[in-house]
Amino acid sequence: MDKELFRHYQNIMNYFGAILGSNYEFVLHVLNPNGGSHIGHIVNGELSGRSLNGPLTDYAKKLINEKVYLNKDYVVDYVGEGPRGKKFRSSTLFIKDHEGQLQGLLCINFDADAYRKVAKDILKLANLSLDIEHIEKETDKEQPVEKLTDNIRNIIYAVVDKDILESGAQLSPEQKRLAISKLKEHGIFDIKGTINEVADIMGMSESSVYRYLQMITRNEKYLQTNDNT
Repeated sequence: MDKELFRHYQNIMNYFGAILGSNYEFVLHVLNPNGGSHIGHIVNGELSGRSLNGPLTDYAKKLINEKVYLNKDYVVDYVGEGPRGKKFRSSTLFIKDHEGQLQGLLCINFDADAYRKVAKDILKLANLSLDIEHIEKETDKEQPVEKLTDNIRNIIYAVVDKDILESGAQLSPEQKRLAISKLKEHGIFDIKGTINEVADIMGMSESSVYRYLQMITRNEKYLQTNDNT
């Protein structure tokens, strides 16, 4: 994405962020020419806990891998899940150049909890408890298609018990492999400087993290070769 295009979307995000307020999160994912991606700009990132230079979500990667952008300019009104299971109404705009090549993604996540509360309060005033139950049931039934949290520590905690990590106990080789494999799957290692952070959290040396990454990459290539034979 060239500087002018980036600046254009950055201004749009700041503008709508100021108008719509803190219930809307705006995230600009920039696709790198040599592969990978990073969050180039974010407004109200505290909603999902994400920050600059974070990776794409698995759902965004799926949209790109399936080349959805070739037939659509945007995908709207799907459910995203943030920290502590919080649900968002989410939408993604595909940013393309004049030749139709994908340059980035503009994602918007809307926290509707405050509006649901207002709706429930109004229904309570009218003594419409059945309607309140219906709202709650429909909300509970919504299944998120996207996990918005990309905090490195949270991803590691999903694989390795938090108490074990924070106790300083030595992790087994399998625990290390699973955690690093999961981080690789989330694109964490596409971000510069994360090797050091991962090593620090997991009580490993940077060279050990590199070795596990190389081992995981070799295994993936081996499996791909066997699948093609």
